[in-house]
Amino acid sequence: MENSRDSKKILSKNDAILLLELIDATFSCIDLGKFYKLMEKLKSLIPYDSAVCALAKMDCNSEITSYDTINVNYPSEWLCLYKKKGYHCIDPLIKYNYKYFSVQYWAETYKLYKTSKDFIFHAEDFGLKAGYAHGVKNFTGDKGSIFSFAGLSMKQNSRTELILLYVVPHFHHVLIRLLTQMKNKTDIILLPREKEVLNWIKHGKSTWDISLILGISDNTVKFHIKNIFKKLDAVNRVQAVATAAQEGLIDLD
Repeated sequence: MENSRDSKKILSKNDAILLLELIDATFSCIDLGKFYKLMEKLKSLIPYDSAVCALAKMDCNSEITSYDTINVNYPSEWLCLYKKKGYHCIDPLIKYNYKYFSVQYWAETYKLYKTSKDFIFHAEDFGLKAGYAHGVKNFTGDKGSIFSFAGLSMKQNSRTELILLYVVPHFHHVLIRLLTQMKNKTDIILLPREKEVLNWIKHGKSTWDISLILGISDNTVKFHIKNIFKKLDAVNRVQAVATAAQEGLIDLD
């Protein structure tokens, strides 16, 4: 990595301020919404058009055994094709990343490997012609990340490389945090009566209204609402309805 004196030559004062703000924001990034905002803010430093990141599990030979992806704004059709054809097995960016874990400019990496012309043509069909990639390996060496940034105006330069060297290790920890949360999140199951109560809450009905409509007591309605709040981790009715809709448990008609 560049020393501090070299960094001052490459990065402007404004670059340094934005970089520090971005790194600081990673420590409080606890959900996908904030992560997407972080990635959007990174555009102020790196002129990328689309980005995707992944965390892979590796065996003792550094071969990928499985991986999880968070797509920021890569073409979804390309990612589907990529997975269908198993391109991660031949992708030179993947091979280089999981061997060296250093910053790479796409064109330079393509020169190092006998890259499949079909792979390159397919990628370029989706506008993925130029870009950078960088990843980080965890301490035990069994997991590693990769962050790939594509952009028609992305040129090879030391400024972009230095920014990636500084920021990707912090984004790596955010990626692990988010994927762990997503894996640990249990499916929410609402009972039929709880869905009925929640649907009437959605329509603005009071506890008393719901008790009359469903022919049950006020206390029974309150009991169902308490369980609904607990399952949805909600503190009020509005949040409960919003969370249930987001999880696809009810329709917002």
